[in-house]
Amino acid sequence: MNKHINIVFTIDENFVRHFSVALVSVLENNRNLDLHIYVIHDIVNPEKLHSTVDFFKEKYKFSIEFLTLDNSLLADYKVSLHLSKAVYFRLFLAEILPVDIDKILFLDADLVVTGSLTELADYCFADEALLAQDDIELDINIKRLNDMGFPVKKYFNAGVMLINLKFWRSGDYSKKLLEIANMYMDKLSWWDQDILNICFYDNWKYFDKTYNALHLRRKLIKLPIIIHYAGPSKPWQYMNGNPYKSYYWKYHKLTPFKNIPIEGRTLKNIWWKNYVGFKILLINTFTDKNY
Repeated sequence: MNKHINIVFTIDENFVRHFSVALVSVLENNRNLDLHIYVIHDIVNPEKLHSTVDFFKEKYKFSIEFLTLDNSLLADYKVSLHLSKAVYFRLFLAEILPVDIDKILFLDADLVVTGSLTELADYCFADEALLAQDDIELDINIKRLNDMGFPVKKYFNAGVMLINLKFWRSGDYSKKLLEIANMYMDKLSWWDQDILNICFYDNWKYFDKTYNALHLRRKLIKLPIIIHYAGPSKPWQYMNGNPYKSYYWKYHKLTPFKNIPIEGRTLKNIWWKNYVGFKILLINTFTDKNY
């Protein structure tokens, strides 16, 4: 029997296409695993989402379940134009997912998986709440939360997490997460990510950086297993400069959205990108020690 892994995505209407890229990258590179996919969403008319998944079912073997967040769970919490229901998805994972699932791999939809997730499937938790990786704005976020009175000494990016759901449930952490949300949500910059860092500030561990390579400016010596396109600039935008941008388009070709072109490819942007690239090339040439 193949090893299994439970993977969770949370998406909204605008990210169905990009979720399909992330999903097919997982499927292509993990055929040896028994994949159980959970998609948590708040899409009113999910026909496009369902037809997208049906497209992949014809080619790949995996199970998938769609879940939504019951509005009654949010009766006592803030939901507005500024704070959407989707903000709470990661906080309610222990409540939304089946009770017999002890461990999940949470993935944002703005990433691609280029290799095997077997190591994460094999990982056995002790008493830590989750595995994650530092956020790029580490010092800024630590200081910000310290100034609010929280004893945070390290800060993780919540876009890729291996989560110990058994631990979350044993400590009733969903309740604690939501108490923090209700009290501080309006004062936080990164909402659910901040809340997770506040709650688990002393109870998370690092996994290898290959599982959440984010904010990259140049290629690494070894191809990361998870390339995370975090930040406002995305690989489906022409002006995006991520060195692994081509991997998004590699997997995009395998989706039902393969004919959608890159965004923002105008004559002005083409000229500007080539001009900037030429200037960088000149700078690198004349500053080379061997020149």
